[in-house]
Order: sequence, then structure tokens, then C-alpha cells
Amino acid sequence: MKHITWMPFTPEMLAELPPAGREHTDIWRARVPLICFDIVELHLPDRVLRQFGFEQVVPRPIDTYVELHRLDRRGKHTEDWALRHVRYVTMWERRAELVVAGTPTYVPSVSGDYMGWYYSITRLFVSPSFRLPTHHYQPSSLALHLTTRALQRIHQRATATVTDSHDADMYGQALTGIASLCSDVLGRVDYGHLIHMPPSQEMPSTSSAAAASSSQ
Repeated sequence: MKHITWMPFTPEMLAELPPAGREHTDIWRARVPLICFDIVELHLPDRVLRQFGFEQVVPRPIDTYVELHRLDRRGKHTEDWALRHVRYVTMWERRAELVVAGTPTYVPSVSGDYMGWYYSITRLFVSPSFRLPTHHYQPSSLALHLTTRALQRIHQRATATVTDSHDADMYGQALTGIASLCSDVLGRVDYGHLIHMPPSQEMPSTSSAAAASSSQ
């Protein structure tokens, strides 16, 4: 995520907006519905606080309002949408009261519990299968996934061994070196936060790939 430009609109760019566009900028962080006749979409700035120069925290849960996405204007030429959506219109009218607050930061950053939440709700890699091909190109995203998860576990096991060892002089330095190496590699591929997370229970098995390879 370090490679993402969270604030693409610089102060210099914003200064070029007409005065009307720069008034009441706090409203940009209002957690309110945006309404256009039958269409209602929630504006959720608490999910992208880094765009506004704030620390990203775990956002509040939302109601996806499935019924709203089933609505359209077919056969509803006389529908009073202001009345139909009065609940959301009321929320919009209270927009000044629903501005999301946050902790300002100089660089984009997240709270301590954010990455754990993010991993629990996000599919980071898209691949048709965890079975590794043996005769052609292997998807780099899968290789990165396997590598980072393996390094995560190596680091945690090495750290635990150093902590619990009764003969630290014998292998403490070696394990400390392993942990340091893993930490360095994870940091270089922008996955250093994994070190502080519980081991993933979703580590894909490579036994099928190994079996396929040994049968060749």
C-alpha cells in the first residue's frame, strides 16, 4: 500500500478550483447517502481516510441496503422519490452533523488493528487455483502470496524459539538472524505488517502440486 498515492489532489491543485468548490470542504468527509432520483449510494469516507490526511482506522460496519440496488424507474413514472427515500434525504440534510473525524497524519498511516481487519475482509490475490503449474509460467501473485506467508511463519517460529529456549547461547544468534532476514524480506516486498499478525489459517497446501511434480 506504500505504492498508492493516497492524496493525488495536492493543495496547489485544489487552489485552482473555483471558490465555490473550496467552501465547506469538511462536507467531503460527510458519511451520507448521495441521491439521484431512484439511485441512492452511500458515500463512505471513513474507508479512505488517508485520502483526507487522516490515520486510517477500522471503518464502521455498513448496511448494504440490498433493496436499494433492486430499485429502478421502470413502471414508476408517478413515484415520489423524495417521499420514497425520505430516510436518506433526511440523512443528507444532516450532512454537516455526519462529518467523519480523524487523527491528522503527515504521512499515510493506519491504526494498529486496521491491517488485521483488512486481511479478514479482503481477497488480496485473484488466481483460478492454488495448484502450481509444473511446465509453464507460474503466476507471480501466487508466488508472492506463498513466499510472504511462509516467511511470516518462519519469523514467528524463530522468534518463539529464541524466547522459549533454555540454551540461548547455542542457537539464539542463528534464530535471531533468521528472524531478522525474514523481517527484512517481508519489509522489502511491503508486507512487514504480517510479522505482528497471528499466523494465517488460510495457507494453501502445496501437497497436490508436490504430488503432481513427483509423479512426472
